[in-house]
Formats: sequence, structure tokens, C-alpha cells
Amino acid sequence: MNLSGILVVVLPERLAECAADLSTLPGVEVHHTDPATGRLIVVQEADDVAAEMAGLTAIKARPHVRMAEMVYHYFANEGEES
Repeated sequence: MNLSGILVVVLPERLAECAADLSTLPGVEVHHTDPATGRLIVVQEADDVAAEMAGLTAIKARPHVRMAEMVYHYFANEGEES
């Protein structure tokens, strides 16, 4: 399993709309929003690196997303407790 911390930037007036939209993506959870700056912290869970990158690409393609960059990455090995 791969966990990614992703910083997403949207127009502040679209923050709630985009947070709700991102939450519909598989394996994606919005953990923090900053209404003043339009920033969201998203955690994505994926089975492998290919799925992780596909998820990031999907986030970048969402309406009103101005920027999305992976800022944290964690590989959990099979049998390892997290």
C-alpha cells in the first residue's frame, strides 16, 4: 500500500466545492482545508506506484484545481503495521 500526502490549491471561492469533489475519488480523503488560501491537504491510498500516480493525475485534472503536488510518500510493506 502507498500513502501520499498531496497539496492541492484551488480558488478560495471554490474550496468547499472542490473538497467535496475530491472526496469522491477512490482512496482520497481531504484532511485539512484553508479557506483563506484555497489550500487543501489530501491523503491518497493506492495499491501501487502506478495507481498512486494515476490518482495524482486525476486530482490535477479535476475542475478548478490550479495545482496539485505530492509532498509526502510512504510505502507500507506487506505485513508491516502502520
